[in-house]
Amino acid sequence: MILKIAWRNIWRNKKRSVITTASILIAVFLSLMMRSVQLGTYKSMIDNVVGSYTGYIQIHENGYWDKRSIDKAIVMTDSLITKVLNTKGVEALLPRLENYGLLSVGDLTKVIGLSGLNFEQEQKLQDIEAKLVMGTLPQNSKDIILGKGVASYFKAGINDTVVFMGQGYHGMLAADKFRVSGIIDLKNPTLNKATALLSLQDAQDLFSANGIATSLVIDKKNNARLRSVQEAISGKLDDNFEIMNWQEMMPELQQTILADSIGGLLMVGILYMILIFGIFGTVLMMTQERKYEFGVLVSIGMKKGKLMLMVFMETIILSLLGVLAGVLFAYPIMLWKHYDPLVLPGTEAEMMETFGFSAEIPFYIQPDLPLVHASLIFSIALLVSLYPITIIKKLRPLEAMRG
Repeated sequence: MILKIAWRNIWRNKKRSVITTASILIAVFLSLMMRSVQLGTYKSMIDNVVGSYTGYIQIHENGYWDKRSIDKAIVMTDSLITKVLNTKGVEALLPRLENYGLLSVGDLTKVIGLSGLNFEQEQKLQDIEAKLVMGTLPQNSKDIILGKGVASYFKAGINDTVVFMGQGYHGMLAADKFRVSGIIDLKNPTLNKATALLSLQDAQDLFSANGIATSLVIDKKNNARLRSVQEAISGKLDDNFEIMNWQEMMPELQQTILADSIGGLLMVGILYMILIFGIFGTVLMMTQERKYEFGVLVSIGMKKGKLMLMVFMETIILSLLGVLAGVLFAYPIMLWKHYDPLVLPGTEAEMMETFGFSAEIPFYIQPDLPLVHASLIFSIALLVSLYPITIIKKLRPLEAMRG
């Protein structure tokens, strides 16, 4: 009965109810769209960097990340691999052997970073084949893939021969010639100008480092439970290893995301402050307009508790309608722009790609986003509904009816 009366009361003054519902709808819609773009951008940035280079977690010999020397490499024993692969959350282990040296074609020479990869396993972390702009992945021994900036510098094409010279494991001489089998776009101009890829076996032969890797990259589904997986691996390995997640390897990216996210949260906070005053203004007017009605209802015997419950339910129903309408308006757009992402134009796209990020911005669509904002709106509605409840509690029927 109370619910039925509350529902009818809402529609006695349709203009007031529509204004209140619309203000909640707009706040929910704007906050969802704003945070969806932001969180989608962050996820895209993390996936780009993590998926194209570092992975979520890496294992090195202690001190490798600061010095990046091949002499601080890991011997890949069966015991080590078994321990890591048996850790809950680890899906695959990708060994990499990375080193620097001189690459030459004709009279030209350039310092590059040479990465030895297991291309078949690497496909699980990054779709490396899709990044090829020319040629194929290494099919034979001594095939090499050049970053497109490196290929452009040497004016090298498929089947050309390049010569590498550098220092191998523990001071061994590393020199050999390779056939260019492909040219790759790593979506990062810096990496494209200084990177070449070859098979892990060829890299180990070149650097006299059989059975050795500088990094073991952990493949896992996503960024969730990152710390727990990292701690689980750390618990199984001794102090000779450092286990680093992507946030520790690239603190500048984490700080950039954090600073930008705080700005976004401040904007959402301002939006909610406007919403609080909007709802409170409507409830304040409604309460003042209905004081006479409240006085009459109490005079004819209605309990104050039931009256307070009725007003409380009116506020909740209006909030519920506004929240549902806001989510229903926002979610289809979020789904659309998730599967058909926004693409930044011209100079903005070039700037993003310069920093190694994709120019596409997919919206974030996980259900936690509308749930969090719906919960916040309800909290605000509950807070605002305390005002008419307080007025009714202190109500004196005769004074209320006199106005």
